[in-house]
Amino acid sequence: MKNNAKAVSLSNISALLLIPSELAGCIRRKGWQRLTPRSVVELAAPQTWGASVMPVMLAGALTIAQTGRLPVLLFFSLLATSVCLQCAVNTLNDYSDFMAGVDRRENCGDPTDASLIYHDYEPVLAFVVGAGFILLSLICGLYAIIAVGPVLLAFGAVGAAVVFLYSYGPLPLCYTPVGEALSGIVMGGIIPFACVFAMTGSLSWGTAVYSIPLIITIGLIMLSNNGSDIEKDLASRRMTLPARIGRRATLKLHAALFAAAVACAAAVILLRVPGGAWLLPLFLAWVVPQERRLVKNGLKPDGRVRSMSLSTGVNIRLNAVYATMILLAIAPQTLLPN
Repeated sequence: MKNNAKAVSLSNISALLLIPSELAGCIRRKGWQRLTPRSVVELAAPQTWGASVMPVMLAGALTIAQTGRLPVLLFFSLLATSVCLQCAVNTLNDYSDFMAGVDRRENCGDPTDASLIYHDYEPVLAFVVGAGFILLSLICGLYAIIAVGPVLLAFGAVGAAVVFLYSYGPLPLCYTPVGEALSGIVMGGIIPFACVFAMTGSLSWGTAVYSIPLIITIGLIMLSNNGSDIEKDLASRRMTLPARIGRRATLKLHAALFAAAVACAAAVILLRVPGGAWLLPLFLAWVVPQERRLVKNGLKPDGRVRSMSLSTGVNIRLNAVYATMILLAIAPQTLLPN
């Protein structure tokens, strides 16, 4: 295992060290002309944006429930920052996997899901696009930083560090069994916490409690992704959680965690929304079939795009209803105290 970790580390560090020379060669060969808007969109992977949109939406619902208002400009500044950071994660992870030889034409059958493999442009441009998304996230967050103060930079620094460490570092987190859990905690927990702080001016540990369904469902998106890539990851010595426990156990874990997320959301509906019990059947009818289709799909390699679509759909459906239920709470005091 130590040798595998060392190989992964050297591969990713080498990819970083080669960037200046690759970029210089790309400019000489006018490789910029090969990067199309379609390629950039595919690198950004908008089909996954639910994982960055829903945390800010939940934060908005909690802010309205606590203060009775929503600072619109600040909300959209935070939303754009969150989406741009996810675009950076998607892009840099694709670049890292391509340079490490994880993604190849033989194991990536969908051209829309493998921009670097199926489009004729210099690979280093993907890194440039990823860095551009990080810069864009900083620009989008300038209004929030000015409005809230430098404290917000600390949350941004955590996000930027995770973006880097997820694909690079001594041992990239995406090569370990903790990648799924960390994605859920950072995107589903830290982002809502930071956004509620920005919009209300106070730190509320109740936000962390209300973020539990979001933490779980975002972790499930990563579990679906890695569950579909088990064979590819094992061949590349990428020991994600699904690669360690196998596809059957991954499906069981996925269903169990989904049930836990539904239970947490249902508890909020029952305890915090007056007369909310009658909404539970509607809530379950909206989210459960999506999960059943995902489990039936089996997280197979040839159904990866379908599995990711279903998993993202579960996240959006469950948390959209969940945020709406929070808004239906009568007054700020119905939420957990600060």
